[in-house]
Amino acid sequence: MTALNRPHAGSSARPRRRRTRRPWLSALLVGAVMLFLFAPLIVVVAFSFNSIPRMSLPLAGLSLQWYQGLLEDPEVRQALTRSLIAAVVTALIAGPLGVLAALGLRALSERLRTIVLGAMLLPIVVPGLLLAVALAIYWNGLLGQRYSLSVAIAGHVLLALPFVILTMNAAVSSFRFSLLDAARDLGAGPWQAFRDILFPLIRPAVEGAALLAAAISLDEFIVTLFVGGRDTTLPVLMWGRVQRSVDPSLNALATTLLAATTILALLAARRTTVKL
Repeated sequence: MTALNRPHAGSSARPRRRRTRRPWLSALLVGAVMLFLFAPLIVVVAFSFNSIPRMSLPLAGLSLQWYQGLLEDPEVRQALTRSLIAAVVTALIAGPLGVLAALGLRALSERLRTIVLGAMLLPIVVPGLLLAVALAIYWNGLLGQRYSLSVAIAGHVLLALPFVILTMNAAVSSFRFSLLDAARDLGAGPWQAFRDILFPLIRPAVEGAALLAAAISLDEFIVTLFVGGRDTTLPVLMWGRVQRSVDPSLNALATTLLAATTILALLAARRTTVKL
């Protein structure tokens, strides 16, 4: 036993050095990435409160005059109304379609479900410009219809629906369908089981998916530019004004749009993370 416990000749008896952790280096890298991501947005928000129409530092003072000017601008009010209409209609259409698609996928075999789900998610990987051009050619060239806000809403639904389907598919996959079987055994019909059992439990995911669809619609620019016609929304209005000049009123408009989409995305994330 003594020979076994004796260290081998030539072996080093010095203890191994522990690697010293450098949390400050990790914090520095994370901070650099966050600064790279949010610096342009911080600049836009800061200049939207500048008291004079100058796009350089330092700020002359803080003022809300550019936001007040947006409220008094009839063109901005019309564009905002169209954007809100598009966001609400997109949410109301994409939400139920996402629920139906998720329930329909549940009835398929696992292999066929994977194929169909992949086909439904194709708009995510296809460039938005290609979808906009295809929708413009289909609507005007094939159907012979003029471009309008309704066509833009159809494009918004097309872009938002894959994200809604992903959200609802995850919610439906975690749902215990044995509850529906128990309700059917107790005499409930298919509609009653859906209304009283399934929908109340997946309702947070449905609301979150609808809010996500509204956020996507509110921020969509390419599809609206191609097929919206004269029905200008906020992103298209901003693009048109940027072509002429850049002033603090554009920063105020961009900050308003940023705040709206951020709030919708945060509410969507909060609803979709609720355990079913």
